[in-house]
Amino acid sequence: MTDTRRFLERRNPIIKLALILILTLLISVSVFPLFSLSIGILTVLLLCCGSHYTLGQLVKKTKVFLLISVNFMFFMLLLKGIGTTNAPYRFLCFGWTQSDFWTILTLGMRILTISLLSVAFVATTDPNELVLSMILQLHLSPVHGYAALAAYRFLPTLQQEVESIRLAQKIRGIDAEKNLISRLTAPFSLMIPLLCSAVRKGERMAAAMELRGLTKGVQRTYYKPTRITKSDWLFFASTLVVTACIALLLQALGLFHFSFGFHLK
Repeated sequence: MTDTRRFLERRNPIIKLALILILTLLISVSVFPLFSLSIGILTVLLLCCGSHYTLGQLVKKTKVFLLISVNFMFFMLLLKGIGTTNAPYRFLCFGWTQSDFWTILTLGMRILTISLLSVAFVATTDPNELVLSMILQLHLSPVHGYAALAAYRFLPTLQQEVESIRLAQKIRGIDAEKNLISRLTAPFSLMIPLLCSAVRKGERMAAAMELRGLTKGVQRTYYKPTRITKSDWLFFASTLVVTACIALLLQALGLFHFSFGFHLK
C-alpha cells in the first residue's frame, strides 16, 4: 500500500517533539523579535510545503493565537507607557524607550511562534504514532501510553458533550443565556453532568484496556511499529543547522543574543 503522506507527516513524532522543545527553549531565551519571526516563517514554509496543510488552513487554525499575541502587545504597550518620564517616544500621557518596543515585540512574537510550532506538530502527527513512538523509542509503559491516547481522544468530544448537556438543560427549562446571572452561573451547572459523563467514560475505557490485556509485565507486539530512520536524523540535523545559521546571521547584524532578561543595551 502506497504511503500518501508528505514529508513532515512521515517524520517520527519524537524527532518533531524534540525539535519543538529545542526551538521553544531557544525562542524563550532569545532577545529581539527577529529570531522568533524567522523561526515562525520557517515553520510556515515547512508546513505548507511538507504537509497537506494549506496557508488558508494554517491561518484559520492560528488566528486565535494571532489575536492573543496582538492583544498582549497592545496592553503591554499601554502598561509600559504609563508613568514613563523622559522617554524619547511619547504619545499623550504615555512614553516609551526603544528597549520597551523591542521587549514588547519579542514577547508577542514568542507567543505567536511557539503557537505556530504547536499547531504544526498537531497538524502533522498522528496520535497513534505519537503514542507508539513514546512506547517504542522512549520506552514508555504501554499502560500509560494508551491511557494518554485515550485521554487525547476524549478531548475533541468534550465540546460535543457540553453542547448535549446544554440542550438537555434547555429542554428542561434551564436557559443559560436568559440574563447576566444565568450566563455567570452556567459553567457551574455544566460541571456536575460533565464530571459524571467523564467518570462513566473513564470506567468503560479502563475496563476495555484491562480486557485487552494492557497490564504491566506483558511483552507486546505492534502492527505498525515506529522507527527513527536516517531521514528523521537528517531532518533533525538540517533544522538545527538552519536555526544556527539564522542565529549567527542575526548576531552578526547585532539583532540577536541570548538572555534570561531583557538587557538590550
